[in-house]
Amino acid sequence: MDAAMMAEAEFDTGEVRLNYAEGPAAGPALVLLHGGSARWQYFDAIIPELAARWHVFAPDLRGHGRSGRVAGRYAIRDYARDIGAFLQKVSGPASLFGHSLGGMVALMTASQYPDWVRAVITGDSPLDAASWKTRQNDRDRAQIRYWQSLAGGSHTVDEIIAALRRRDAFADDDSVYAHLAARLYQNDPTMISMLLDDFDKALEGYDLEALLPSVRCPVLLLQANPAANPRFGSATTDDEIARALACLPRRRHVYFPGLSHLLFVEDKAAVLQAIEAFMSQVEAGLV
Repeated sequence: MDAAMMAEAEFDTGEVRLNYAEGPAAGPALVLLHGGSARWQYFDAIIPELAARWHVFAPDLRGHGRSGRVAGRYAIRDYARDIGAFLQKVSGPASLFGHSLGGMVALMTASQYPDWVRAVITGDSPLDAASWKTRQNDRDRAQIRYWQSLAGGSHTVDEIIAALRRRDAFADDDSVYAHLAARLYQNDPTMISMLLDDFDKALEGYDLEALLPSVRCPVLLLQANPAANPRFGSATTDDEIARALACLPRRRHVYFPGLSHLLFVEDKAAVLQAIEAFMSQVEAGLV
């Protein structure tokens, strides 16, 4: 199937309205969780393959895409509460594949709603709040602050594209800027500022040694290589991986030496192979 055949709908969690896309019931439920400032369409490249084997659901997280805004309430716990409600009321028990922020939300959800999460796949996600905080630098913070200034619908998509190209020409392909601009146009600016101005609140409870031992389902950790593309780097460190593998009761790990944080955007075949191999093991009870 084509990603365009995904049908969009809405779900009210009781706190916020979530927009989500749903594919055909081709197999067990698989919920895709996008990264920070993204939206469900970030998975367009791999949805056709995933939807041929699983019943794919792809929500926009609160403050992202077409989902509702809840100013200042964008902590990992808030996202996990939304996804917990989504599992109970929409998808049913499911496996979760989260990229970046989405992987963090997946782990928190699995810890808090163990009966509803069958497996977790993290796509180059930070695995510990304290470690992630120490790795933030002034350049990254300045870029995020600039994105915040463009977000929220106060600028047209064309204006955002022009502003991105002027300040930080990082691609030759105009579609890259168009994709990012469309995301920023729909973002709640206060969602972006949570990681800049209230980091500790946003990541409260996301402590590797405290959180991961409570995740009882199988977990696959996908790790990128920061040297593969220095511009996009990697959000997962070797130290975090080693600590996580020691904490998680049921786990697998795949390292992609040739891929950056973008993962399946750069090589979808390699990432899909890792996902499908892991899910086959999960379904066979081998992990």
